[in-house]
Amino acid sequence: MLDVLLSSQWALNPTYHDRMAGLALGRIQQGFSPFEITQDKKQPFVVSGDDEGIQIGASYGYDRLTKAEGVSGNVVVLPMLGAITRYGDLCSWGAEDYAQWIIEANQDKAVSAMVLEINGPGGSVDGIEMLGEVIRNSQKPIYAFVAGWAASAHYWIASQTRGIMMESKTTSSVGSIGVLAFHVDASKFYEDAGLKVSIIRSDGSDHKARFNDVEPLTEELVTEIKGELNLIRETFIAKVKAGRPGVDESVFSGKMYPGQEAIKLKLADRIGYLGDAIAWADEMAQKAT
Repeated sequence: MLDVLLSSQWALNPTYHDRMAGLALGRIQQGFSPFEITQDKKQPFVVSGDDEGIQIGASYGYDRLTKAEGVSGNVVVLPMLGAITRYGDLCSWGAEDYAQWIIEANQDKAVSAMVLEINGPGGSVDGIEMLGEVIRNSQKPIYAFVAGWAASAHYWIASQTRGIMMESKTTSSVGSIGVLAFHVDASKFYEDAGLKVSIIRSDGSDHKARFNDVEPLTEELVTEIKGELNLIRETFIAKVKAGRPGVDESVFSGKMYPGQEAIKLKLADRIGYLGDAIAWADEMAQKAT
């Protein structure tokens, strides 16, 4: 987990980011190596039995997804819960999993629409643009249901659907449209532990791994990293504007907005529960046929 946290660019809500940072640093102080900090995600894998009691479905986990029966056909519910990375490294499914399931749902004749059940703080930038394009180009309608929050990368994903429903006017929220990178200066920690870390670069590799936890950040490096983050932020904003025409310009500061205000600012469309979102997707699928 820690190696992912330190080496990635994030579209992540700062409150979640700070909690994860504290957890990661606490694990180091307890003597854990960054490479030992791993957690397995859920394994919805077995769908029926054979001689060994195992049979793999058409794709990893697709057969275990909720498929609500509607007038137009089945509405698939994709649970997007917790921090998201490309391959699901933080105890949740990854962008690659969701993209595969959406492609498969489009090929499934029994499926008419999809609902993304979202409750998450965002995640790694890697893979989010790809997933957003898969959602945006889906032949079958996809709608988003926000239970608790859709922050940062999770809102990027939600904004590419055909509509966003929030569970509550007050306790559900969306936003945190922005990008950050996380840096820890661990030099004092190593010094106190009696360790001296030296980085030796080959000739011509002056820019190799400059964003590390033992060398101080220079003004030049901070400027360079901000430039990279700004480019990602520009893409993020452009995608939100494309997916949410007429969205208020004030929402791009990184702030979160509760349901009622989010609808006013055109970040979301409706208030309702998961069943309402499924019915909405079913209704839109009927109109599309």
